[in-house]
Amino acid sequence: MSMRRAALVVLGFGLGGLCLWLSTRTVDWPEAVRIFRAADPADIGIGIALFGAAALMRAARWRTILAFRARISLVRTLQALLAGYAVNSILPARLGEFFRAHYLGRLTGMSRSGVLASIVIERLLDLVTVICALAAGLALAGGGDSASRHVLLGGAVIAAAAVVVLLLIVLLLSRHSAEDLLLLIVARVPAGARIARRGGAMVADFTQALQVVRTRHFYLAVLWTLPIWLTEACAMWSVCRAVGANLDLTGMLSLLGGASLSTLVPTAPGYVGSYQMAFVVILGQFGIAATSAIVASTAVQIYLIGTLTLVGLAILAVTSLVSTIRSARHR
Repeated sequence: MSMRRAALVVLGFGLGGLCLWLSTRTVDWPEAVRIFRAADPADIGIGIALFGAAALMRAARWRTILAFRARISLVRTLQALLAGYAVNSILPARLGEFFRAHYLGRLTGMSRSGVLASIVIERLLDLVTVICALAAGLALAGGGDSASRHVLLGGAVIAAAAVVVLLLIVLLLSRHSAEDLLLLIVARVPAGARIARRGGAMVADFTQALQVVRTRHFYLAVLWTLPIWLTEACAMWSVCRAVGANLDLTGMLSLLGGASLSTLVPTAPGYVGSYQMAFVVILGQFGIAATSAIVASTAVQIYLIGTLTLVGLAILAVTSLVSTIRSARHR
């Protein structure tokens, strides 16, 4: 493991542990266990089914974005999406997004930088959506407390900066300008020209893939985004109801936005810590105690995120086994 990855792992576990401690200080653990055991299995089943449907829609949206560069089957995109989700859940700092780009590139022969650009488009659409959801929820609730407003402000700044950077890349960078920029940065490094040529080609490919924002594929992806998040919101609402954390539309919008933004923080695997804190802070605005909030967040992690993680890990295991068998046959 490189020093950089090791530092991310340490940072992730440290932040996750701190958030978990802060959010569970007042939890009544015997009561939490009782609530968790009394969860309604029907509501949990509905939530899992809805979350699976949302994953399928996400694969369809990703396929729409990728269609700007190449035609990829829905099965391939769903396979790579679930594999990436699994890696995201077991590694900190959302490293699964890079794995997903590599995985689909290996499956289809597409360039990793081009696939990564499509994932950037996805994440920006999601970021704008969850910030709008959080803003709408807090506005309907009367603005929330200072902690909630700080979350919203921070998320808005991140979203605005990301959109500006994306537009600048799309409008200003070409292959030639990418090489010139990298050459300027690495001019004093040994073999800087070669690094600039190789890196410039990758940046140019990334930039070319981002040109999808000028096509109908992007607008189709925008249309996919609302039903995806509505379905995921219903899945989360169903699991929360299963453990007694009943939310109205205002609370659900706030929770959807706050919980989703919390996954951007490079915390422990499975978003442990940051996810719990988001639930405690947001649900506290609607009179739900920390104990119930912790149970609800953990139920969502286990039943929704956990289910997709297990499916993704199974996909990785099967593909690895198939690859091993094929390699053995060709020896």
